[in-house]
Amino acid sequence: MEILKDKNGKPEGIIRGIAGGQDRLYDTAGNAIATHRPRVNFTHDNGGRRIGSGNRLAGMVRNKK
Repeated sequence: MEILKDKNGKPEGIIRGIAGGQDRLYDTAGNAIATHRPRVNFTHDNGGRRIGSGNRLAGMVRNKK
């Protein structure tokens, strides 16, 4: 588990490992935002749309404000 914080140290999101070696980004309310699937090395939003290649979860939390 990794807690993402803003420049003032306030939590913005949490990245947790889930089944299949995947990582999922949650906002501070516990809502899922996006998932990184390392097997195919893509990040997808909750609608299944591809955000981009590689793990882009850390940058996604700021886009949801």
